[in-house]
Amino acid sequence: MAEATAISAPKIEAQFAHWMGAVIEEHAAAGAALEADPVHDLRVALRRCLSMAEVFRTLDPDAAWSDLHKQGQRLFKRLGRLRDTQVLLDWVKRIAPDAGPGPVGEALLRQLTETEREEEREARKALTRFNRKRWKPWAEHLAAHAARLPADGPAAEYLATERWEQAYALHRKAVRGGSHSAFHRARIGLKKFRYTVENFLPMRAAGWLNDLKEMQDALGELHDLDLLLAMVRSLGKLGDTRERRRWKERIEELSAERIRVYREKMSGPRSLWLAWRRALPQGKALDAAAMAWIEAWAAFLTPDLDHAKHVRKLALELYDQLAAAGMGGAQGNGDTRRVLEIAALAHDVGRAGGPRSHHKRSCRMIAQRRAPLGWTAEEMRLAGLVARYHRRALPQARHAGFRRLPPDRRQKVLLLAGILRLANAFDRDHDASVRSLRARIGRDGIAIRAGGYTGAEPRASYIASARHLFEIACKRPVSVLPET
Repeated sequence: MAEATAISAPKIEAQFAHWMGAVIEEHAAAGAALEADPVHDLRVALRRCLSMAEVFRTLDPDAAWSDLHKQGQRLFKRLGRLRDTQVLLDWVKRIAPDAGPGPVGEALLRQLTETEREEEREARKALTRFNRKRWKPWAEHLAAHAARLPADGPAAEYLATERWEQAYALHRKAVRGGSHSAFHRARIGLKKFRYTVENFLPMRAAGWLNDLKEMQDALGELHDLDLLLAMVRSLGKLGDTRERRRWKERIEELSAERIRVYREKMSGPRSLWLAWRRALPQGKALDAAAMAWIEAWAAFLTPDLDHAKHVRKLALELYDQLAAAGMGGAQGNGDTRRVLEIAALAHDVGRAGGPRSHHKRSCRMIAQRRAPLGWTAEEMRLAGLVARYHRRALPQARHAGFRRLPPDRRQKVLLLAGILRLANAFDRDHDASVRSLRARIGRDGIAIRAGGYTGAEPRASYIASARHLFEIACKRPVSVLPET
């Protein structure tokens, strides 16, 4: 009997490479004849590449992501104008039998046909300017970068949750206000959520795709009908009153049907929005996913992520033991622990700009990073300061960022930076030879037993220097001993 084979998620780098290749293929097909289907297929392939590039630009400093996005966006927008015209032409042909061809229908067809010819000329220019030779190397180079973010992993789940929150906020404004412009913004939010799920949570997308596509199509058609209604109104008094009224009534009837379909599935206790949210991380799982997102960011910027992860392990071990003993700012505060974890994971992100003063650069980069869901900008600023003091100068009042903190926050930074500096010193050689830390905390001092530590030089001297900030924060002497 054959063993059951687990279904594995498609890898993000494979999806990226597929859609980058599809752009080249569809580019050739669309260039042969700018018909509706080839144009649509090329835009779909471009959109998938652009949506992935948009995400990776927030993680990866490689300039190729921005170059790809810039070139792809130019072609995508130009083809979009042609696609809009082609879609509106199709709507006019569908509505004309009900509303009556007449002067209004004829004027719409004439105007759109002329616009289509103009847009085709511009689209051909854009297709010619599209640099296929640059696109192909990007596909290979950036696919290797995309491989660093696992599909259907916690970081991908966090990204989808963030996009859900953004899209759901737009949805609520639309159903509450009812304006078509609000529904258009809701469509954009839904579209971003859909592409995020398709690209980064492909296993989840399999069960959601039909509903996502149906709702996006409903809102997309609503937008198309709004554009068509604006065109009808721009014709003024062309045709008789009854013909103009038939066109407007038919368009409004079709629009109302799209809104009804959307509201029916997306509102109330059985809303698809709520079903999707229940399948995404919440509570502690969301916090863990957000930390995975920070780790994914650090992975693109830190030369040795294994070192950063090991420093995190050692730092959190020491922190948890201090918290259990009720010491100062470590008293069981989950937010404080989170600040330390962020700082430990990202303390070397500044090395992406070179080794010189990288601790100061790390501070700025962490502080400027948008706080994940449920976290605060202050936590990111504090994490930046903690990372800033993992090496070199100790916190001083003349340092602007430290000076602006209230006394309780200064004490928190002192303690966390002391922990991080010491944990970093234990892994100075990036070899994880110091496996664990066990602290005995007394009124007369703190004794740290380090598993794997031998007391040999030069590490012993480096640890002796690094522990000074920890001693200042704890207000007691600290000794470091090999594990017995």
